[in-house]
Amino acid sequence: MVDQRVIIVGGGLAGLAATMKIAELGTRVLLVSFLPVKRSHSVCAQGGINGAVNIKGEGDSPEIHFYDTVKGGDFLAHQPLCKDMCYHAPFVIYLLDRLGVPFNRTPEGNLDFRRFGGTLYNRTAFAGATTGQQLLYALDEQVRRFETRGLVEKMEWH
Repeated sequence: MVDQRVIIVGGGLAGLAATMKIAELGTRVLLVSFLPVKRSHSVCAQGGINGAVNIKGEGDSPEIHFYDTVKGGDFLAHQPLCKDMCYHAPFVIYLLDRLGVPFNRTPEGNLDFRRFGGTLYNRTAFAGATTGQQLLYALDEQVRRFETRGLVEKMEWH
């Protein structure tokens, strides 16, 4: 049997997410990062994550989110990918919540959403003013589960 290993370059949010998903499939991963993953630039993503969850009953939808996103990008975004992102965003937010990201909550205990960055509706899930850091820490904890099993090896400072 051939020993397969995937090399992921970059230890930010995208690198950690890719590492986690590949390791979930049972494939070994080498994660190479110039800095320790918790010091990646993703820590600067402070505002939050947009997703048309519509928990406040404002009439938001993934289609409206898609239009806002394309319009906000001066219609330069690759629209099929942008549409996929907007339709999957609510599921990603709930996944991140289950993975331990400490998103802000309403008094009733539901995820809290706010308007941010020119959006028409309250669709930004956030973790105080440190959303990027909280996302990074939660994904790094998931990746550590696979490190302990020998499926992930991190090479930081490379």
